[in-house]
Amino acid sequence: MIRKNTVSKSSLGLYAIESIVSSWNISLKQTCPEIPISGSPQRTSYRLVIEDVQGYKYVLERISINKYNHKNRIAQTLHFLSTQNISGITPYLPNEQGKYITKYENSFWQLIPFIAGEKLNRPSYVFDTWRGRETAHFLIELWTKSKGVFNQLNLPFFSLKDYVNDMTNTMVCYNTKEYHQIRSVLKYLKKDFFNHYDQIPVCFCHGDFHPLNIIWKNDSLISVIDWEFMGEKIEMYDMANLLGCLGIEEPTSLVNNFALEFIKTIKKSNSISKIGFHYLFECMVALRFPWLAEWLKAQDEEMIQLEIDFLNLICKNRIFINEKWNNI
Repeated sequence: MIRKNTVSKSSLGLYAIESIVSSWNISLKQTCPEIPISGSPQRTSYRLVIEDVQGYKYVLERISINKYNHKNRIAQTLHFLSTQNISGITPYLPNEQGKYITKYENSFWQLIPFIAGEKLNRPSYVFDTWRGRETAHFLIELWTKSKGVFNQLNLPFFSLKDYVNDMTNTMVCYNTKEYHQIRSVLKYLKKDFFNHYDQIPVCFCHGDFHPLNIIWKNDSLISVIDWEFMGEKIEMYDMANLLGCLGIEEPTSLVNNFALEFIKTIKKSNSISKIGFHYLFECMVALRFPWLAEWLKAQDEEMIQLEIDFLNLICKNRIFINEKWNNI
C-alpha cells in the first residue's frame, strides 16, 4: 500500500480514507489533493480525489447529516437517468450494501467517478457555437428520456413565481434600497409572465444548468454535475438559467453564437411548447432573482450591484434580444 498523502485539512488520515472506500470494495493507492475538482465546493462539507490500485480515480465527498435524504435522492435520480442512457450522466456508486451513502464513525460519505475535463476560457467561451449545440443536445435528451422519473421517485416541485414573490416581499422590509432598484423589473414580470406562469408545462430539470456545471473535453460535453436543485419546474427553466449565466458573464453573448445556436437547436427539436418559448426571456429574467438572493445573503455588494445592473440592462434591451431569439 502506497501512503502518499494525508488530509490535514479535515484531520482525516489515509487509514480512515482506506476504511471508508473499502465499503465500495476499493483498495486505495493514494490521495490526489493536487487535482482540482469541478463544480461548487459548497455542495459538500469536504471532497477529495482519490486513486485506487487499478489506477481509477474517484471523488470522495463528505456530506452533512442534514443533507442525507437530499443527497440520497440525488444519487437515486442519477442512477435512474443513467439507466435511460442519457449522455453526460455520471451516477454515484453504490457501496457493497447497495446504498449510496456510507457512514464512517460520525460522518457520511459518497463516491463518484472522477471525470477529467478542460478549464473554461472565460469569458470567451460564451461565444463558442459548438457549446450551444452540445448543451442543447443534452437538454433535449434529458427532457425526452427523463419522463419516467416521477413514477420512480418523489422529487420536489419548485415555483419560480412564488419564489420571486416571496423574495421581493422580504426585500421590501430588509433590502429596501435594492428593492427599489429592481421594482420596474418585478413589475414587468408580474404584468404578463406571472399571470400565465401556471399555464406553462412542467418537466424534470437539472435546476442549475450552466457552463460551469459542465465538464468539457475535446469540444464535447462530457458530464453534467451539481444536481442539487433538480426537480419538477417549468419546462424552459434550464434553458433560461444557462442563458442568464451567459449574459451575466458577457451581456452581448445573449445575441451571439453560443446562445443563438443553443436556442436554434432546441427550437428545431420541438421539445419546448409555444408558450414556453414565448416566455423564455421572462424566465431568464426571473431566474436572476435566486442569484441576487445569494449575493444579498452573502452581503456581496459588488455582485449585488452587478446583478441589479444586469437585470435592468436586459429588460431595457428586451425587444432587441427577443427579436434575435425569435428570428432564428
